[in-house]
Amino acid sequence: MEIVPGVHSIPAGIDPFMGFFAPNVYLVVGREGVLVDSGYGDEGSISSRMDYVKGFGGLRLSRIVITHAHPDHIGGATGLKEGTGAEITLHSAEDAAITVDKVVADGDTIDGLHVIHTPGHSPGHICLYMKEEGILFSGDHVLGMGTTAMRPPQGDMAQYIDSLRRLLNYDIGMICPGHGPLIREARRKLEELIQHRLEREEQVIAGIRQGKATVMELVAEIYPELDKRLYEAAKGQVLAHLMKLEWEGRVSSLGTGEDARYVIN
Repeated sequence: MEIVPGVHSIPAGIDPFMGFFAPNVYLVVGREGVLVDSGYGDEGSISSRMDYVKGFGGLRLSRIVITHAHPDHIGGATGLKEGTGAEITLHSAEDAAITVDKVVADGDTIDGLHVIHTPGHSPGHICLYMKEEGILFSGDHVLGMGTTAMRPPQGDMAQYIDSLRRLLNYDIGMICPGHGPLIREARRKLEELIQHRLEREEQVIAGIRQGKATVMELVAEIYPELDKRLYEAAKGQVLAHLMKLEWEGRVSSLGTGEDARYVIN
């Protein structure tokens, strides 16, 4: 569907667990076409996106800009490149298992899209900003619903919160997230995400003070009714907070791995 003139959201398949919140793929139509992310790599998903682009007649798809190299965002890139000749573009800090045609850095502008390096979910995660329109393509840095998963060592909670704060400096009217519905109150959403992470951090500290000293003990304390399918994600969130707190000198770890115990400094 067309979100605003020149910006389209293309269906990218349904994940059996994420359901409605399967990855979003966006088409920006100018003199040429640019895809933001590529979704899954199965034949059906690639074909549906190819058909959508072909619906614009003579539009040439020049580039596929990937926000980060996780499979649900980069999986279809090679197939789409083979079908269109579009160049695959990715941040230099991302580790991709495919051939990338162009690497970008913070501050670059690609076909009218301003690159903002937003590490946290992954080292080379980027958001793409259309300044005149006030639109931000946020990948997994900001989701339409829910919170972004951190999975250390690639996921870094300190960087993630810093990146959220940085986005407050931009005049963003609408966020097009990597999963979930559009976000039309961008500043409010960013502030809510920052506050949520700081509140979760205080829960981690409170848990340690109460003797919940390991990652598994803290997960059980903070997420008492957690769906089993989300257990690994919750472990990642807690560990990412602990690593941030340890880096800041607020806690110390005794031991290594899942058996490590944490104490307040």
